[in-house]
Amino acid sequence: MTLALPSLFAQGSGFGAISGVVRDASGSVIPGAKVLVENPSKGIRRDLESNGAGGFSAPALVPASGYSVNISKAGFAGYEVKDITVAVGESVTLNATLTVSTSATQVEVSAEAPIIDDTKVDVSTVVTSRQILDLPINGRRVDSFVLLTPGVSADGAFGLLSFRGNPGGNSFLTDGNDTTNAFYDENAGRTRAYNISQDAVQEFQVVSSNFLAEYGRASGGVVNTVTRSGGNDIHGTAYWFFRNRTLNATDITARGVNPPEWRHQAGASIGGPIVKNKLFYFFNGELQRRNE
Repeated sequence: MTLALPSLFAQGSGFGAISGVVRDASGSVIPGAKVLVENPSKGIRRDLESNGAGGFSAPALVPASGYSVNISKAGFAGYEVKDITVAVGESVTLNATLTVSTSATQVEVSAEAPIIDDTKVDVSTVVTSRQILDLPINGRRVDSFVLLTPGVSADGAFGLLSFRGNPGGNSFLTDGNDTTNAFYDENAGRTRAYNISQDAVQEFQVVSSNFLAEYGRASGGVVNTVTRSGGNDIHGTAYWFFRNRTLNATDITARGVNPPEWRHQAGASIGGPIVKNKLFYFFNGELQRRNE
C-alpha cells in the first residue's frame, strides 16, 4: 500500500521537475515574477518567484499529467501553460514570454513535448503507463519492457539485462529507493520472481549512459521506476492470467514431449482519495503460483 506523500530520500531519482526562464517580448529576463506550479489531482501547489536571471525551478514533482504553470508580473499580461505531463527522472523546460498588458489579457499555451530537450545530458527514455498496460508480456515481469530501449539487450537465457554489452553493474530504483540485489547487481528477485506487480507500476525511466551521480554506483544502466498512486476518483482492477502446457507449442528440442507446466497469476488493485486534492491511497495485491 502506498500513500501519495513525497519521499525524503533520493528526491531527484523518483520524481520529475518543471523549470524555465521568464522573459519579456524583447528577450530581456524578468526577475520577481510570480510562478504558480499546480496539479490539483495530486494535491500539489508550489508558489515560486523568478530569480535575478529570470529563472525558476520546481523540483521533486510527482510524475503525472495535468500540471499547470501560471506566471504573473505587474504590468504584464498573465501567462499560463496547461496539461503538462511530468515524467519520472525528466525535467520539463518552459521558455515563457510575457507581453505588456494593454487590458485584461491572458495568454494561454497548450503544453507540447519539445522535439529536442536542450537541458538533457543523459541518454534515457521513459516507458509509459500505456506501453506497460497494452503491450504483451510473458510472466508480467515489468522490467522486461526495458528491452524497448536502444542499446539494451537480454543477457543470455536468464532474462537479465545488458547495457551497451555490459551484463552487470546495473542499478534499480523504485520511487527513489534503491531496490538493487546487492549480491548480483540486478533487480530484486532476479529472474525467479519479481518485486513489484505490473499493475502497481505507473512508468519507469531507463538511463543507459551519462546519468547523474544521484543514481548511484551503476556501471551498466539505471532502471528508475515510479509506482502508481490514487487520485480524486476511485478506480481499480481485478485480473487472472492462466497458462498450461496444453496451450503451448511443443519445444523443438523436446523430441515430441511437451513437459508439464502450469502458471496462475491473479490480483487486484484499488486507488482513491483519502482527502480530496490532498491525500490519496493505492493498494495492489498479487498472487503467483507456478509448477514446471
